[in-house]
Amino acid sequence: MINRRQMLLLLASVPVLKLVGCSGDGGNQAASCTPLILTDEHDCALCGMTIVNYPGPKAQACLRDGRILPFCSVHDMLSWAWQPESAPAISLLMVHDLSRTSWHEPADDAWMPAEDAIYVIGHDQPGAMGHSPAPFSSRPDAKAFSERHGGRLFAYADLNFENFRGDQPPRQHSMPQMQEHQQDHQHQHQMQHGQDHG
Repeated sequence: MINRRQMLLLLASVPVLKLVGCSGDGGNQAASCTPLILTDEHDCALCGMTIVNYPGPKAQACLRDGRILPFCSVHDMLSWAWQPESAPAISLLMVHDLSRTSWHEPADDAWMPAEDAIYVIGHDQPGAMGHSPAPFSSRPDAKAFSERHGGRLFAYADLNFENFRGDQPPRQHSMPQMQEHQQDHQHQHQMQHGQDHG
């Protein structure tokens, strides 16, 4: 089993090239990639934590050389995959599909390509490394999840370092509603301090 130090050495040896997808021979490798059945023997390829000890959807990266890297969260997989030195090694990225499995006990057979998922960002469910995007194959399922737990919906192509950590809270009011709320709050503040002379 590859330990964390060996993994870092491996990643450091990968040349920097542009991101490759499922094209050419990479497409054949992606088609034949079978997700690992995660156990307590699997450590996260990014942080080294035991993957199954934590809630939330997990992720796996199929590499062009045939190896598979497991991750304790979608957050960690994206953090690794978006590094320039990681991109050339990737054949396929996979995430748990929360349209087919639960947050707390993701099923071994509920995987989907990361680029096909709809993600909820800014929800209230805990992951292995804090907040982690919640992937769904169904947009209605993602919307229902966001209505219960908060957050906004993003396509994979719209994810970036600014939004995927969930640092930005979901928008719960339109701009007119926000302005009306602020005016009401200001009016109440003036009444409490005897500043309303109307």
